[in-house]
Amino acid sequence: MKTIPGSAPSPSATRWAWVSVGLMMLITLLFGTDLFSRQNTLPILWWILSWFGGEPVRVIPQFSDQEGMLRKSAHFLEYAALAALWYRALARWPIGDHYLACAAFALLATAAWAGVDEWQQAFVSQQRTGSLADVGLDVLGGATALALIGLVRLMRKI
Repeated sequence: MKTIPGSAPSPSATRWAWVSVGLMMLITLLFGTDLFSRQNTLPILWWILSWFGGEPVRVIPQFSDQEGMLRKSAHFLEYAALAALWYRALARWPIGDHYLACAAFALLATAAWAGVDEWQQAFVSQQRTGSLADVGLDVLGGATALALIGLVRLMRKI
């Protein structure tokens, strides 16, 4: 966030930061519904993965590995983005000068939302299953994004 020292971010920028968090939370919730279950997205994933190998991979165990990696990467990346958006919104509040406070709250919020998402998959969705391992992967994605933000902040000070 680039602001003049001692000045506050504009209200519209602050509002947009919080709207971005809300939109990303809705997107992650949507991705956890039956609409994005394996059964409904498998044909699309076959098509995408065929771009990288010429002929679509027709051996199910091999495809299962590729599909699993793609799905787990999506978990990691979507929660990395959510944590970064949480951080950006929090950095516009009075605690914004305190990286650790913003990062800690952003990670806690991301972890809580990952739990809500997996709860939805376990108890609301009919074609999905919730997993604590996925919550861990989501939190790892968030922590990685926040660590990168911290590293960039540190390097800017040097």
